[in-house]
Amino acid sequence: MSARRRAPLAILFCAVAALPSFAGCTRQPEASPRPNLVLITVDTLRADRLTPYGYDEIDTPAIAALAAQGIVFEQAIADTSWTLPSLTSVMTGTYPTEHGVRTWNHRLEESNRPLAELLRDAGYHTAAILGSYAVDRYFGLSQGFATYDDKMTRSVVAEDGALAEEPVPTPAQVFDDRWQRAAWQIQRERGDAYRSDREVADAAIEWLQANPRTPFFLWVHFFGPHERGKRNKRVTPSEYRQTQIARYDPYVVEMDQQVGRFLDALRSSPTYSDTAVIFHSDHGQSLDEHGVFGHGSDLFETTLHVPLIVRLPGGRRAGERVPGLVRNLDIFATALDLAKVDGPSTVSRNLLDPPPAEANHAYSETLLTLTKERTVEAAGKERVVKNVLRSIRTDDHKLIAIVPSPAPGDGDAEPLPPGYVADSTRYRLYDLREDPDERRPNWAASDPVAESMKAALERYSPLEQSDAAAEPLDEAARERLRNLGYEP
Repeated sequence: MSARRRAPLAILFCAVAALPSFAGCTRQPEASPRPNLVLITVDTLRADRLTPYGYDEIDTPAIAALAAQGIVFEQAIADTSWTLPSLTSVMTGTYPTEHGVRTWNHRLEESNRPLAELLRDAGYHTAAILGSYAVDRYFGLSQGFATYDDKMTRSVVAEDGALAEEPVPTPAQVFDDRWQRAAWQIQRERGDAYRSDREVADAAIEWLQANPRTPFFLWVHFFGPHERGKRNKRVTPSEYRQTQIARYDPYVVEMDQQVGRFLDALRSSPTYSDTAVIFHSDHGQSLDEHGVFGHGSDLFETTLHVPLIVRLPGGRRAGERVPGLVRNLDIFATALDLAKVDGPSTVSRNLLDPPPAEANHAYSETLLTLTKERTVEAAGKERVVKNVLRSIRTDDHKLIAIVPSPAPGDGDAEPLPPGYVADSTRYRLYDLREDPDERRPNWAASDPVAESMKAALERYSPLEQSDAAAEPLDEAARERLRNLGYEP
């Protein structure tokens, strides 16, 4: 058959689109497929401990390579300083004042439409590989995930209460009596609060290799440099604190190695060019700044300033750095936009859009303060209260409010009188340009900056209000959370 006779057949094939890549077709290119989405969360990771954020005491080559291939957001702020509400905000695109998960007896209500559910309903294959009990399915973040791997393997507390980082030996290695082994197993289950970053990477790589279908949404949560172990009676508080601080950077290096293993496996997959990677942390960690070690109890930059890197499909905008203020909950709108999926209207903004023209701010809060409960006279009767923290952060300033709030066990459903709350609230204003370490608070109610930031703070709902499902934790859950350093 001559070339003249073959041409009409090629034209016909192009017309019916039976063979889109047929030689000689001149059709318009098809729209690019919806990308795979990979969300990498590292627990308790400060931005200022990574190479892309200027830290040179250690090397984090895997995250540095990801940053070179993506967009680095230099001022990403978490809306709380502990895991559960922060990641609930990421998955819903809302603040705790709206999604309601504000303390340990809250869980996300099923009426919410979190990110995984929206993506699943749009045809995405969804999976989560998790490294901490703090995001156990009990708390409601499993909504929308076809796979939710939240099986922990390690106790952070050895049998004698000493610091422990390796799995406790199996019962057969310790006890001969089966009743002793049974009692040990119960305690071990209560203490299985995390798994190592290597185990998380192994599980995530295994999922990638076993699930070639696209598009997919994969959430990988690494335990990272989170503190391990409870202080025993043989260790002073100072010794315990210094041991944990000395371990922080080595844990960051170890985390970077395991994140790198996972990213290498991801890059070797045939769909990597169509994959978006979002890397972030749920919160940071205070390392004895302001006399505080840990997280959850303060709202300083050490616990709120987190890394955030977005690698776009095809490496678009590689090497770009964004200096303006963004928030952890902006991941929600960004992921939906990348997936071309419509979602509910929230305060979340697409990180890939130009910054807003109006004044930008980030709200944060924590109910896990170090302030002990106390009894006070309010509205003519004794009330049990504690201080909780709320803050507003702009590009240049931060306002922290220390607010009295009803404490657990108050036994009174009524909120504290507004007059009492207003009169007892204390404020600390920091100029982050002149005082980036937040050492010199300055508050003058008549200052225009103070007035503006206080007005912004008052736009968020009182701490007493929450629509989240509140149920008491059982003792096993409380023990596992205590093993992570929390006091539920």
